[in-house]
Amino acid sequence: MANLLNSHADLCLPGHENKLIVEHGGLRDIVDSLSGRYDMARFHAVLQGFLLRAQRMQKFGFPVPELNLRLNQLTRYQKLNFQQAFEIVQRENPQVPGSIHAIGVRFGVEHYIACINAFLLRIVTHIAPDGIVTANGLLKPFYMARTFTRDTILAECRRFLDELYAPSLTAAGAARWIDDTPLNFVNFDFLHALYPQMKFIHMIRDPRDVAASFTNQAWFPPDQALAISVCAAMIRSYRSLKDSIPADRLLEVRLEDLVTKTDETLTRVAAFLEVENRFDTTLLSADKANLGRGKSVDAALTEAADRELGDWMRLQGYLE
Repeated sequence: MANLLNSHADLCLPGHENKLIVEHGGLRDIVDSLSGRYDMARFHAVLQGFLLRAQRMQKFGFPVPELNLRLNQLTRYQKLNFQQAFEIVQRENPQVPGSIHAIGVRFGVEHYIACINAFLLRIVTHIAPDGIVTANGLLKPFYMARTFTRDTILAECRRFLDELYAPSLTAAGAARWIDDTPLNFVNFDFLHALYPQMKFIHMIRDPRDVAASFTNQAWFPPDQALAISVCAAMIRSYRSLKDSIPADRLLEVRLEDLVTKTDETLTRVAAFLEVENRFDTTLLSADKANLGRGKSVDAALTEAADRELGDWMRLQGYLE
C-alpha cells in the first residue's frame, strides 16, 4: 500500500518505516515521559534512548569496518539477503550494536543529523558533558529536559517531523508524506494527537499469513503459536483504539482485496484521501503479497488462529 501511495504525484514516501515515531525509544516515549510527572533521571533516560536509537539508524550495518566487510561477503558470496547476513554477523558480535534499518540514509544523513540535533536543543535545558553520578552510577553525558505540557511537546515533535520531511516533499513536489511503520495501527491515539488531520489506512491481512511471515524474520522467535498470540493481542489493541479517532480518518483495506479487487479498492482509497485515482497498479503482485502463506505452512496454525481469533477472522471472511 505504501508503494502504491508513493506512486501518486501528491504523496511521498521518503523511506519505509520511520522507527523514530511510535516504536520504543521514539517520539511517543518522549511525549509520554516529558509531559508526565517530573523525574529528572527518567527524562534523561528517554532522551538518551532516543538519541542512541537515532544514531544507530543513521546508516545500515555496523560501526566497525571489518564487520561490514563480513556482511558484504555473506551477501555477495553466500547469496544471503541483507537481513540473513546481518543476523549472522550480529550473533557473532553481540557486543557491537548494528543497524538493520537506516532511515538516515533515506533522508540524507547530514539533514537527518541536523534535524535530530535541532530537536534535542529545543527540548533540553542543560547538557552536562562530564555527566553526573547517581544511584545508577555515572550518567555521561547527562541530559536535563525542559518541562512541557502534552500539547507543547507534541508541537515540538510535529516541528521535528515537518523539518525532517520538508526536503523530500519539495523534491517530490508532493503535498503529503507517508509512513508505513506496522505499529502505527496500535498507536492511533498518539498519531491522531500528533497530526489531527492525518488519515490512516489500516491494512488487514489473514493472521495466519502474518504469523507465518513473523516466524521467518530475524526479529521474531520461530514459534507459530506464539506468533498467533501476538497477532491476537495486536488486533485486540487495534480494536480498542478504533473509536479513538473520527471515523472519516480511518479506512480499512484487506490485502486480499487490494490484489484481487484492485480497481474497486483503489477507488475507495482515492476517495478517502481526496485525490484522483492515479496509482501505479503495476506495483501490485499476488506473489509479493504472499496470499495463503499461512495455510500452506501448518494446519496447527489454522487451529491456533481459530481458537484465538475465530470470531474476528469470520467477520473478515478468513474462516467460514
